[in-house]
Amino acid sequence: MTPSEREEVLSRWVEKSSDAEQDRQERAERMVNQAIEASPLTGTLHKVYPKGSYPNQTNVRLDSDVDIVVECREFVHYDSGPGVAPPIQRPPYGGSWSYASWRAAVTEAIKDCFGTAVDASGKIAIFVPEVPGSRPSIDIVPSHQYHRYYGRGEYEYAQGSAVWTTEGQRIVNWPDQQLTHGNAKDRDTRGRYKQMVRALKRAENVLVERKTIDDMPSYFMECLVYNVEDPSLTAGTLHAAFANTLGFLYGAFEKGSHHSWLEPNRLNAVFGDAQKWTPNDAMTMLSGAYDLMEY
Repeated sequence: MTPSEREEVLSRWVEKSSDAEQDRQERAERMVNQAIEASPLTGTLHKVYPKGSYPNQTNVRLDSDVDIVVECREFVHYDSGPGVAPPIQRPPYGGSWSYASWRAAVTEAIKDCFGTAVDASGKIAIFVPEVPGSRPSIDIVPSHQYHRYYGRGEYEYAQGSAVWTTEGQRIVNWPDQQLTHGNAKDRDTRGRYKQMVRALKRAENVLVERKTIDDMPSYFMECLVYNVEDPSLTAGTLHAAFANTLGFLYGAFEKGSHHSWLEPNRLNAVFGDAQKWTPNDAMTMLSGAYDLMEY
């Protein structure tokens, strides 16, 4: 593959969702909002908002599913960061919303709107299949407001969103922080950060289609590129920047410097016992991307 051929491939890979796709994504978000507002949940303090690649604009063309959070805000789950004394205890919640009852109520509201095709059998999300030409598939995540305190002050906390799986495991997401820090890095790199995220996602998609690697979470690509130094992302042409991105990441794994990496939210480590991926997964994917681009 020549440099001009690589540039042509990457110029397609870095494209965001088309205007028509964005319209369908926005329609999906509106429909979830309407489903909740038409249900008994409208009387409960809540917030409905998108998370993941759609609001962060790291989704790739022709891969435009949408993640929507339906978050109960009747009360706050909270704990403290490492080495931080617990905050002053709040009064106990006296309402009726447990993890299970909130999920059940959200599921009922979504089924009332979207019909029997809704699949609530997943451990985390309620899945609504796409309607081609109208809206993409939707993963709806019933969640609860969450605070992680880093001091004893009333407002010394990071605000996140907690979801409990059907098996009782708590998962905390940080959508606001992911959006803030991702946008900042994109500005610092003149748009190259999100372009390289989309390019790496497209490379991963091709490798999975060819059965070269197993499917990996798309957020993993965002985590990897977030930790690439800015000069590597901004260098020269698209194909030079992509080569530098792969080279920086591969070199970091060889040197072991990946252990200090943080997710774009800057609150979670990229690699740890709770993650769905490993350094070996990344190395396999990066090697495949090198071969794919014939560097």
